[in-house]
Amino acid sequence: MFLYWLRVLFISFEALILMLAVMVWLVFRAELEAAASVLTLNEEFLKYVFVAPVAVGLWIVNESRLLLQEDKDTIKILTGWPEYRLLKTHIWVGLLYAMLFAAISVVPWAAKSGVSNGTGLLLFVVAIVGQFVVAASVYAARIKAKEIIVHASAP
Repeated sequence: MFLYWLRVLFISFEALILMLAVMVWLVFRAELEAAASVLTLNEEFLKYVFVAPVAVGLWIVNESRLLLQEDKDTIKILTGWPEYRLLKTHIWVGLLYAMLFAAISVVPWAAKSGVSNGTGLLLFVVAIVGQFVVAASVYAARIKAKEIIVHASAP
């Protein structure tokens, strides 16, 4: 099971996003700085957009909780499903990535540099893209769980 955890953690779209971000930062740092210096955004807009990855992260936490603890009948059906342990692993790894991307999104805001430098711009873009990838996978898992429940409860 530990190997499956490692596989889910390191062979995923979320890990790919992080690796691409490191590559972009190493190879295109000068271009990032140039893009950030040209970028002018409304300060009021930036206040609210920096909260978006954290808000998406909270949505992910809530949806993950609902997925694993909706009601007694659902829990009974899902825990009886042979691949429930794998689903639970994916949910926990998704929560880990959601917290990581939320933390990444806070760094430019906490450093007060925002997206005015290349690193802040990259961190913010990575946080937004990463959170939406995690949210999409949680949403897909909710759909799959509903299918399993409907199929199991059908006569």
